[in-house]
Amino acid sequence: TAQCTGIHNSLVAAVIQAELLETLQGPGPFTVFAPTDQAFADAGIDLAALDTPEGKATLADILLYHVVSAEVASSGLSDGMTTEAANGDYLTFDLTSGVMVNDANVISADVATSNGIIHVIDKVLMPLGDITDIAAGTGIHTSLVAALIQAELVETLQGDGPFTVFAPTDQAFIDAGIDLADLDTPEGKEALANILLYHVVQGEVPSSAVTDCMIANTSAVTTSNNTASLNFAVGESIMVNNATVTLADVTASNGVIHVIDKVLTPELYGINNMHCSLSQTGLHASLLAALIQAELIETLEGEGPFTVFAPTDLAFAEAGIDLAALDTPEGKETLANILLYHVVTANVPYSSLTDCMSAVAANGQTLSFNLKQFNIGDSETIDSIVVNSATVNYADYSTTNGVIHSINKVLTPSVNPNDIPRTAQCTGIHNTFVAAVIQAELLVTLEGEGPFTLFAPTDQAFAEAGIDLAALDTPEGKATLTDILLYHVYYGTVLSSDIGDGMTIQMVNGDNLTVWPTDANVAISDVMSSNGVIHVIDKVLMPPGAVEDTSDGAKSSDDDDSNYTTWIIISLAVIIACAGAVLFMRSRGIEEDVPKSFAQDEGLMDFLQTVNPDAYAMQSNQPVQAVQPVQAVQPVQSPGFVPQAVAEPVILQQWTDEGGHTWRSMDNGDTLWWNGSDWQKYG
Repeated sequence: TAQCTGIHNSLVAAVIQAELLETLQGPGPFTVFAPTDQAFADAGIDLAALDTPEGKATLADILLYHVVSAEVASSGLSDGMTTEAANGDYLTFDLTSGVMVNDANVISADVATSNGIIHVIDKVLMPLGDITDIAAGTGIHTSLVAALIQAELVETLQGDGPFTVFAPTDQAFIDAGIDLADLDTPEGKEALANILLYHVVQGEVPSSAVTDCMIANTSAVTTSNNTASLNFAVGESIMVNNATVTLADVTASNGVIHVIDKVLTPELYGINNMHCSLSQTGLHASLLAALIQAELIETLEGEGPFTVFAPTDLAFAEAGIDLAALDTPEGKETLANILLYHVVTANVPYSSLTDCMSAVAANGQTLSFNLKQFNIGDSETIDSIVVNSATVNYADYSTTNGVIHSINKVLTPSVNPNDIPRTAQCTGIHNTFVAAVIQAELLVTLEGEGPFTLFAPTDQAFAEAGIDLAALDTPEGKATLTDILLYHVYYGTVLSSDIGDGMTIQMVNGDNLTVWPTDANVAISDVMSSNGVIHVIDKVLMPPGAVEDTSDGAKSSDDDDSNYTTWIIISLAVIIACAGAVLFMRSRGIEEDVPKSFAQDEGLMDFLQTVNPDAYAMQSNQPVQAVQPVQAVQPVQSPGFVPQAVAEPVILQQWTDEGGHTWRSMDNGDTLWWNGSDWQKYG
């Protein structure tokens, strides 16, 4: 029948050459999908070149792939139907637009013969090879095939299957830096085999069966000897872990191949990508919605690795973040900056987070870390990590490209997230100062909103001053210590560039300080914190009321009566010719006699003492507590102004009560309270 059509001469000649004529003249019944002469020409099949024993075997395999050992009329076909051909491979039918068998169109159906049916088709059907055969013939999987041979997995993937193989390209192997020569050892082959088996799923998984956030087990094992799984994401393309499927559904005789652009590594991270991980926690719907709105999901599902400090839904609610209000170009930019402040472009597991550690977030600003202890029972405590002011509640939720730590607050982007006490604490050179602040119960004050300027004495400065904190651990001692410490604190911001000759400011303890020149050297200036600035100094500054004047070897009677609150200045000593004694001038109009400091154009930093600035490189932050704002004090005086000393009461003690009111006890018997703008006498 085929011979007499006039369009199947090549088919008949091939049947004769392959010695299949007698077979197809048998009783059958057969169904033959008969390629036309043009189909043979299009396929480039050269019968003369196949006229060898091997060629005849290949030709027979091709021809038998067009034969079904049963009568299959077109009316018996259905869309997606498969049937086994005489060579053992399978044919697939598509009825969505006409009738197709594999990729060939049926151009004439149901031609009846004495022993079966002929369907005329416009292409020669090529028998399906197994997975390794097809990979070897693509030209883009040379490295994969070589790896399969070296790992002794060829026979496995030539088995019955069915298998689904995610096949990395040669470029993917190059990008992964896999050197097969380095793995040509028993241990290397074992490792290579596990990597390759991580690309194999038992069973046939066509692209149509892949769903978003689907997980599939592979033939590989993790380092903990568990089954290694793959995660899928479906969007504009199909992602498997962090690799993109560039060509899907390449059919093989024993399964299906999906071409991917990366080599997958078992248990490099977790099995879920970022958005699947966040969607499955049940705690981060708001964060996921924010990431989608800010168009950051694709970024966070990139190669990474990333560490995400993920605020919970409750944290978003408490922060008052309204995504609808931010759904503008400017709002999205603001939202993206906030979200990227929660991301570190590195894999940072919980075990690597340490006290006083800092990290640069993806938006370029700084995160700080604090190891805190929390009471969970009468005597039991646990250690927890605080990032800026947020506590890590759940840690180490692994993803395909990093890790997620769940936190209980939305972080506010900041260049300097540490407050003044925490900044000082993490330098390593202010341990005594921080201990003194805690003993004097000033920690909450200095963690307040500020801004403050702190002149911070080093540990060596405290040692040289002979200050014994143990000896001051009494109510009176704490009052003295408070006075000393607050003499180092100014309410306001004074940068080194603001300082001029003879400049004086009123410190929080009420005394005046001549900032420059002073008897303490500024060793490091302009260390910024979240609530002010720190200048490191090499001496402890003593308030005027706490310093005894021993210029005559004994305290003068005038000093006994005065208790001045004075500014620390360098006064000129005037030599009285006859008496030969050194007196302190307390008269008005002495501004012209105040000595000038070092010339400003020489620069403040030229005279700094050596203190290691690297001590300030890694800092962390304690959670900011709600406190009563510290009292405002007099603004910075203009350079060169030296006020006349006026007798003032001396502060004996300052404290803040449970209601948040700040009080002072004075040596003249008065009790003062801070009303928000100035000190008022109580009673």
